[in-house]
Amino acid sequence: MKKSFFFVAALALTFAACNQNAPEQGLKVADFENITIAAQNSEFKLDTTGTFTSGDFTFKQTAMPSSEYYSCNVVTNHTDTEFKNWNDAWKSAIGGAHAGKNYVTWNMDFYGQDTITLKEAAIIPGFYVTNCIYAYKSITEGDAYEEAFKEGDEFLLTIRGSLNGTAVNNEVKFYLAKDTEAVKDWTYVDLSELGKVDAITFSLTGTRTSYGYLNTPAYFCFDDLGAKK
Repeated sequence: MKKSFFFVAALALTFAACNQNAPEQGLKVADFENITIAAQNSEFKLDTTGTFTSGDFTFKQTAMPSSEYYSCNVVTNHTDTEFKNWNDAWKSAIGGAHAGKNYVTWNMDFYGQDTITLKEAAIIPGFYVTNCIYAYKSITEGDAYEEAFKEGDEFLLTIRGSLNGTAVNNEVKFYLAKDTEAVKDWTYVDLSELGKVDAITFSLTGTRTSYGYLNTPAYFCFDDLGAKK
């Protein structure tokens, strides 16, 4: 009986040790390196409105090639920061991705809300964010619609989450620009305070508006969604 007891106890301890040493099944980061872009310094654009996946996330892209209109999540591998017109809007202000080659430039969709969905509900640690060159130039130098930012101006990214179709109570706010300063480097934004979610949305607001519309270009760049700092 004692031998049996010790044998069972030994098995239990071995099983517990194996469980403790088992790799943690975490959230797969969306780093966009799985997306094939046709050429260097170009973008991944769908032929029609649809979705693509990276890591444990699914992303929407509104695509109207005949009108040269693309919005929501456009994967890009641009590494330069030259800006001539809105066709250069997909470039990050710093030039290139946070890591690897690919990143996303997001812009507001006038044809409906963009919702990024998770494979299953989880706590998202965070992601890396910066301005796109279009917005950065508008904020720091001014453009045809607005002069450069002054004290009291702001450009704000808000991230909201939902679970089973119901909005969670928390939201995360991050200033892409405030007063005369604009984010240029890749900056980590903690999303864990959203709690467990199965979908997130972005919105951009600011002080520079006309007739209820944002004059600051409603774009920003992000990379490594779901990453830990």
